[in-house]
Amino acid sequence: MRLDTYSPVILMLEQDPDDRFITSSVFEENQYKAHLEFVNSGEAVFAYLDHCRESRLPYPAMILINLYSTPQDGRDILKRLKESTPYKHIPVVILSGSNNPAMARECYVLGASSFIQKPALLSETNEKIASFFRYWFKTVELT
Repeated sequence: MRLDTYSPVILMLEQDPDDRFITSSVFEENQYKAHLEFVNSGEAVFAYLDHCRESRLPYPAMILINLYSTPQDGRDILKRLKESTPYKHIPVVILSGSNNPAMARECYVLGASSFIQKPALLSETNEKIASFFRYWFKTVELT
């Protein structure tokens, strides 16, 4: 667990090694001034956040959650984050292979900052990830 006070941390709950590799590659290729930290479960997300709180370290600037995480669904993790006073201010982005509008709406109701459909084609993946990070690093203010 790397907790760097000089650059923001993006915490990502992603269990698929291929998705981790692709995201890391695009992230490094664009030299974003943040650290990408991966965890494997909802419980690991909360352990990371609890460690930050207890150690008085900065919270992640953003949390990315794969909707279909196991054993806990991403919606359950999102709901728990947004119900937790110390963590509800952190932007949470849900990533999903589904393009179901009802599911996206449900995530927004639960407090997601964004709902992003993972690209179906590998050729679209790099541009979509790069576009996503450009938005979060060049347009909005992360704390």
